[in-house]
Amino acid sequence: MAYFENIIKRLETNLKVHVHGTYHARTEIDSVLFWNTNTSHTPHPGGNILYLCDVAHFQGAPVDEYILIVNYPDCELPAGCLCISQNVALDEVFNQIQTVILEHHLLKCKEEELFRTLQHNSGLQGITNIAYTHLNNPITICDTSFSVLAASPQVTGDTNLEEKDGRLFVKDSKFQNMLDTKIVKKIYSTNVPFITYIEDYPFKWVFQSIRIQHSVVGYVCIREIQKDIVEEDLDYIDMFCHVIAIEMQRETNFQTNTRLNYEYFLTELLEGHFGQKEYILNNIIQLGHQPSKYYFLLVIDEAPDNHNSGIQLKNLYQQILTILPNSMAVFFSGKLTVLLPTDSYKPFNDKTQRKFYAFLQFHRLYAYVSFPYENIAESHIFYKQTDFLSSFYSEHTLIPEDYIVYYRNHFLQHTFALCKDFTTLKSTIHPDIYKIIRHDQTQNTDYANTLKTYLMNGRNAVRASEELHIHKSTFFYRLNKMEELFDLDMIREETMVAYEYSFILMDYLEKSKL
Repeated sequence: MAYFENIIKRLETNLKVHVHGTYHARTEIDSVLFWNTNTSHTPHPGGNILYLCDVAHFQGAPVDEYILIVNYPDCELPAGCLCISQNVALDEVFNQIQTVILEHHLLKCKEEELFRTLQHNSGLQGITNIAYTHLNNPITICDTSFSVLAASPQVTGDTNLEEKDGRLFVKDSKFQNMLDTKIVKKIYSTNVPFITYIEDYPFKWVFQSIRIQHSVVGYVCIREIQKDIVEEDLDYIDMFCHVIAIEMQRETNFQTNTRLNYEYFLTELLEGHFGQKEYILNNIIQLGHQPSKYYFLLVIDEAPDNHNSGIQLKNLYQQILTILPNSMAVFFSGKLTVLLPTDSYKPFNDKTQRKFYAFLQFHRLYAYVSFPYENIAESHIFYKQTDFLSSFYSEHTLIPEDYIVYYRNHFLQHTFALCKDFTTLKSTIHPDIYKIIRHDQTQNTDYANTLKTYLMNGRNAVRASEELHIHKSTFFYRLNKMEELFDLDMIREETMVAYEYSFILMDYLEKSKL
């Protein structure tokens, strides 16, 4: 079979004629036959048939079929008929139509071969190799971080590519050129292959986006080096991109949990696959969101002692996005992760925080909030902050102190976790603290707790005495007594910082049982 539009285009291009009449461009024609007075008695072979007839033998159109009349005079055309008014050989028209039908049949065979390759688990590279044998032009598949996923032939020494962390990426200069020439924008805005020229290259380029659930997850690039790209090649490339999308879902276990068009983009961002800040911001705008001065990352998770983590969140993410407008959410590494742009150095204004806090409290959810940052290309770094917080509480089955947990209050714990030598880490606790603790244990005093409370309350004596439920004069007596007993220098800033650090480290080691 072949599409009517392809048949008409071939006739008009190769025979230099014009086909008159009305037809549906995407009508599928299965075969072409000659029409004469005896044809009406011939058994119908089935499918959509395009009949051909010279005007001298035309005696009425077949019922519910298509007929093309050749050498038809320039007069009123019978209803439901097509005609060529120019003088052209009927057998030549037949051959042209038959060639289009045959080419379309061969294309379908090639497409079926692609799907067989998919079924045989040949991977992206295997599918790309098969496509190359049919297109006979170099093929490169890239994801949205402009990293090469597969290529045929294999790319070596390509001046457009550079290696980073064992992966091939499109060079920044090449990427900038694609931005400047609007190629990137066209990849995101169209879902069919398009041909373009790139400055300094003598050949044509073909690009097409790869989409999963309407989200762009990558693109195919083909260079017209070895043979001309024809219409059938574009049809094949379109099918090739659909097959690649299926394979990418299978290989990466891609699932559209949130069913939002930015899901794959945000996943790539959190994995650190984007290096160009401008590219990221352009994508955010194209996805219908606005860049901001600052960004926060939030991981929202259920209580650490809830073994059904994630199930409830899948039903609540839309509510979260309603409370936090302009944010983007994705299930990343099994956790609901939110990118929150804001023009303020604080993640929430008072109204939003109250609403968000009530929501978390009602559902017994916890939000872990990163430091603010300005360079969105560093999102993968700041994601590690929130991931540490949620993982720490989950792994040790600890209930957070509040429903919103800020990294700014826990950055030292993260620093401790990065240290693999816990013996050396423990040795950094100031010896004065051990001295005070030993005295408390033997003399039944409370000096260590008094000092810790003082430090954790910003060295505010009033707040510390209130928390200890003692009179302020009693509190100062204890401080003076500690200076006398343990020879403490509580005026020296470095010493007080070391004491505070030591108490935080001891709490971390106790919670981690290290």
